[in-house]
Amino acid sequence: MPLRRNVLSTIARSLLNPRPGKPATKPHIPRQRPYLFTQYHRDNLWWWNGTWLPQTVPNGARIQIQLPGGPIRWIPGPHGHCRPTGVGSLVPLDARTTPLGRHVLPGEKRIPGTSNLQVFDYRVNGLGATAICLHPHPTPDTPEQLGLPPGSPTSYVLTLLVGIPQSELSLPLPH
Repeated sequence: MPLRRNVLSTIARSLLNPRPGKPATKPHIPRQRPYLFTQYHRDNLWWWNGTWLPQTVPNGARIQIQLPGGPIRWIPGPHGHCRPTGVGSLVPLDARTTPLGRHVLPGEKRIPGTSNLQVFDYRVNGLGATAICLHPHPTPDTPEQLGLPPGSPTSYVLTLLVGIPQSELSLPLPH
């Protein structure tokens, strides 16, 4: 599998910079507004029916995650323990996330049982897969307390493909 990862990494890098050793003629300039994700934009939830793929963003993109909170508080997962979902040996794990800050927005009555929106800002860099993990504290008794359907996982995991378009992946189709 390491050989496959190296080959895919080389292909992805050549797509981004077709002339090795020389800078690309038009570097990608990330958009100024962040890519916004909520509790419904996360890894492999049941309603994807086996068709889930990681979210794709360009190198240098700003990411914003808004999750319902109060009384629950969201805490970033420990660095190194958060792994991308479902990409395994398909792409290199060379992308990085950098926290830029967090803040709270008022959110009374948006989701029953919560009183605010907790906002997390990140920047992603590199080429490959990375993940952002957030955990509710205290852990709720049911996912419904987070505005999620029954049976949903309560931890938040968002896998991102940085600088690799989904069309470049050849994932097997579910049977």
